[in-house]
Parts: sequence; structure tokens; C-alpha cells
Amino acid sequence: MEVIYYRPAKTTDAAAISKLILDTQSQFSVENFSPEGERLLAKVCSAEAIEGYLESGYIYFVAEDEATIVGVIGVRDRCHIEHNFVRGDYHRQGISSQLWRLAKESCLQQGNKGEFELRASTFAIPIYERWGFVKEGEKQSIGGIIFTPMRLKLGSLD
Repeated sequence: MEVIYYRPAKTTDAAAISKLILDTQSQFSVENFSPEGERLLAKVCSAEAIEGYLESGYIYFVAEDEATIVGVIGVRDRCHIEHNFVRGDYHRQGISSQLWRLAKESCLQQGNKGEFELRASTFAIPIYERWGFVKEGEKQSIGGIIFTPMRLKLGSLD
């Protein structure tokens, strides 16, 4: 088994993070996004967009195998998980859970009071439920991107 290294992301990681997100999302999407959704996803997950998120204070952590980014988590406003992706051949190694622990701890240290939210793909719902997130409504579509809103309140489950 390879040794995976975890670290805060840098703006120079933006292109690799974008590629990982777009490749992984298309590989593991349960639903087919509309063409509008595909265009929106490509725009909001472009290297330029990721660089802008990093520069504006989003919290990102990456997992690396040697010099290759194989996992990423990004959090907006210290409470909203924006991106959580692990390359398919690295699934079931605990990478996503370790990225979540790092991001959660960073958010809490920066003032989060123990509440997190996200918009989960159908594929990702089981891992978020294992982390204690609960569904906050039915499946939705905004701009052609399909998701289920979820929330976690620490203290009730941690």
C-alpha cells in the first residue's frame, strides 16, 4: 500500500485539483447532469475557479501519492463542503475520511461552532451519513447539477 501524504492545498495545485474533480465526478456520477449542469460544473470547477477559491479563503486539503494529487476536500465559509473527491483507484483507503478530519479540525479552529452543510451527489451520500450528516430534504437540481442537501451538527454525532 502506498504512503499517502496530506497537506493544505496551494494555488499552484488548482489545475490538478480541477482535473481530479472533473474526472472523478464524471466517473462516479449516478445521475446524468443536463448539458447546462455539465457546463456549470466545468466552469465552477475550472482551474481558474479553484485558484480563486483558494485565494479567497476557502479551506482546501489534498492527499498525495508521491507528487500526484489523488484526493481533495474544499470548504467554503468554514462550514460548507464544496468539493470532496478521491480518485477511483484510491477509494476505500480512508483518504476522504482523513481529508474530512483535517478540514473539520481546521474549520473548528477558525471559529466554526460545530455545524457543517453540503450538497451530496447520490454516490457520496453513504460516506456523509457515516460521518454523521443527515439529509435536509429531497434530491434537487440547481443549474442542472443534481444533489441532496445534508447537514451535520457536532455534539449530536461526531
